[in-house]
Amino acid sequence: MFTFIALIISILLQVVAFVSAVWLIRYSRNRLAWVLISIALFFMAVRRIFDVLDIQGIGQPESLHLLDNWLGIIISAIMAFSVIGIARILYSLKKAEEAREETEKKFSTLFHNSSDEIFLVDTDGNFLEVNRVACESLGYTEEEFRKMNFRDIKSPKYVEKVAENIDLILARGKLTYESEHRTKKGRTLSLEMKSRLINYKGGKAILSIARDITERKQMERKILRAVINAEERERERIAKEIHDDLGPLMSTIKLYVNEMESGDMEEGERREFLGRTNEILDEAIASTRAIANNLTPRVIIDFGLVRAVESFCKKINISQKVKIIYETSITERFDQTIELVLYRVITELLNNSLKHARAEKIEIYLEKLENILQLTYMDDGIGFSLDKVLSEESSGMGLKNIISRLESIDGSYKIHSQKEVGTLVIVEVKLDRQNL
Repeated sequence: MFTFIALIISILLQVVAFVSAVWLIRYSRNRLAWVLISIALFFMAVRRIFDVLDIQGIGQPESLHLLDNWLGIIISAIMAFSVIGIARILYSLKKAEEAREETEKKFSTLFHNSSDEIFLVDTDGNFLEVNRVACESLGYTEEEFRKMNFRDIKSPKYVEKVAENIDLILARGKLTYESEHRTKKGRTLSLEMKSRLINYKGGKAILSIARDITERKQMERKILRAVINAEERERERIAKEIHDDLGPLMSTIKLYVNEMESGDMEEGERREFLGRTNEILDEAIASTRAIANNLTPRVIIDFGLVRAVESFCKKINISQKVKIIYETSITERFDQTIELVLYRVITELLNNSLKHARAEKIEIYLEKLENILQLTYMDDGIGFSLDKVLSEESSGMGLKNIISRLESIDGSYKIHSQKEVGTLVIVEVKLDRQNL
């Protein structure tokens, strides 16, 4: 009786195993192996039924005994093939695990060796992971970060924007914005943040990469101050020229006109006064043109950059105090803004070479290389320290003006200067199709 019950349980278990194997077929990479296993389990259940019949004393024909033997052989063959298939599955799983570990290793290497700060936070802003750069920059340990929220490292003016930015990231999926972090010691860092919504452990998380732009912000502020100071100096210069040049001329004209209005003046004297008035008016017109030309050189508008630089260099060469070599193969015109900016850059560089560098020889080369307009400027002056000039508030206004002008047209620049050797400046401006 016990054997009969055990066989019945065995049949039921094999049927359950067969159904489970059939169910797993659709989830398996190697479906053939699970199909074979299902067939083997089904045949094993059939053989148990034969055993139950034997125990019950129900005779079996010779053909069923033969079938039972063949079922055993078939089951053995099927299981052998199935084991081979399962071995392949296990091998694939092992390779997949190795690949996963390698990927995690690479990710960990990139995550912790990135030059930027990387933060992983939940949708409430609580830190889940941070890289080493973030720990080093802000002065907190990873354990301290995991107990903190993004709000805890923001400067006061950006604390309230955390919730707003998280809502935007959740709505858009990504966001680029500027922010400020406070270090553990209280130092403020300016940052450019790039955040993206990602899937993390079955939920949503926000991956943020922060790039330190503190030095760039400081340079932008210095350049802005330089531009403002330059504008103020230009206004003062224009006001001085109007006051010193046009002012006396206009006062004299008014005096002559008032005299001519008097009834006591003879006709000959009136004509003389009128002639002098016309002369003074001509002088006033010439002075006005000179002031206007200093604001926007007429030669740039009429003839372009190449001719304007050539004319300016000739004027300086006449003095014979410095030798200027100017070469260019350009015969075309470009966008007027680009031409005006490069003209101002060249004149500012020349002014620096003459006023500060005490150069005796200056070389200027203007070339067009495909869609790049390139300016090369060299002098043999006394040179200077670029870092020192840019870091000082009271000096280097001309150089800062040059940088700000070039940045206004997305121009790139390289400045090399060595004391007692000279200065080399290379400027490149990318030309759009509309400027070609």
